[in-house]
Amino acid sequence: MIHVLASVALASAALALQAAPSPAPPVRLEDLTVQESAALRCSVAFAYVSDWQKDGDARGAAWPGLEAQGGREFFVRTMAQLMDRRGLDRRGVFDLIALQTERLKASPDDIPAMMPACLLMKSAAGL
Repeated sequence: MIHVLASVALASAALALQAAPSPAPPVRLEDLTVQESAALRCSVAFAYVSDWQKDGDARGAAWPGLEAQGGREFFVRTMAQLMDRRGLDRRGVFDLIALQTERLKASPDDIPAMMPACLLMKSAAGL
């Protein structure tokens, strides 16, 4: 009986592995379209500025309150679109966010230069 159960368990595991979709290969920032890349970059910039604003950091003072004015919604929509268009799971989206965050962390002075275009992108999205 134990051998039969073990055989059934092994067969079930093998079938489950065959039926499970293979994970999509990771998407690199360089794989994104210009629009996807810009939306991701702006989403991460909005997160930075929103954090600055919450912390009372002077770097966030020059921009409208992103928490209340669609910055978070833009971020959420962008991530959902990346998941849909690229077939990403949450891990894949988090990986892209981490890559973009590292790029902006290395050059935070780029954020003020990006913000006018990012705010236009957010406005064009109806936010």
